[in-house]
Amino acid sequence: MLSTEIGALRRDIFGKGAVTREDFARVLAVHGAGPEHADLLADVAVELIVEQADPPRYVCAKDAAWLIGAIHAHPLPYDVEIRLLTRTLERALSLPESLPRFALAEIEEAIILGRRDHPAGVIDARDVEALRQAVYATEEAASLHVTRTKAEVLFRIAHAGAPGCVDPAFDRLFAQAVGNHLMGVAHRGVLSRADRKQLEDFENSPAPSMGQFLSGMFSRLSLPTLNDLKDVGERAGERLRERDAAESAERAVAERVYPEETRWLASRLSRALTSAERALLGFLKQEMAGEPPPSLKTLFARAGV
Repeated sequence: MLSTEIGALRRDIFGKGAVTREDFARVLAVHGAGPEHADLLADVAVELIVEQADPPRYVCAKDAAWLIGAIHAHPLPYDVEIRLLTRTLERALSLPESLPRFALAEIEEAIILGRRDHPAGVIDARDVEALRQAVYATEEAASLHVTRTKAEVLFRIAHAGAPGCVDPAFDRLFAQAVGNHLMGVAHRGVLSRADRKQLEDFENSPAPSMGQFLSGMFSRLSLPTLNDLKDVGERAGERLRERDAAESAERAVAERVYPEETRWLASRLSRALTSAERALLGFLKQEMAGEPPPSLKTLFARAGV
């Protein structure tokens, strides 16, 4: 399909109102159309499961499962698939765990085993950005924290990188992401789906008029007052402030690297340290709080940091 035909298809899909799953299937059926096709497929997916979500940008598990199933049923070129997944993860405010986990598995498979359009052992700039979105994805109102499962995926990827085939940005991403796992806490700065929905309902509720107030009073119906509606937003804000205070206390504890964490780290490091692993150990030495345990000092010496 020519780029002009892709443009016509885009106008047809986005010019008629709400995007549907049938629209996604129409774009999915197109083959060999180049970057314009990849961009359209990504834009339709984002509009369908991110922007049209309720509330917007809060992706639900059902829609994530549908998207994963569609990709399984219609295998895509790696570049097209990763562009779609990266944009979806980037745009969402809250995601079910399944979608970032699926994206990580697809990237890991391409790097370790290779795909038709992605040689094994190569970690390029496209992979680094996709990894960044997946490991820091805003999962169910908890973001900016790298779980142990994700950190272990990053170690397997680091070990699979072929000499001379790894984008320099990967080392920094690896060091910061695994360092985040060891010294970070789950950031909950995004409202939960329930809180977001409650706040949107409040924002979209018209203020009660004097006529409504009198009608409710004389019919003995309990109508919300302006203060009642205001309280919804205030309660949501108060919950966020309480979470921020709790996270500050958690961070003070988490910024140390403990012996158990050091044992896990040592068990994952390769015998001949990769440049990413050396970058990680240098990052830990510079950023961690408190005195490192003796076993971690040994790792620092091994890395020459």
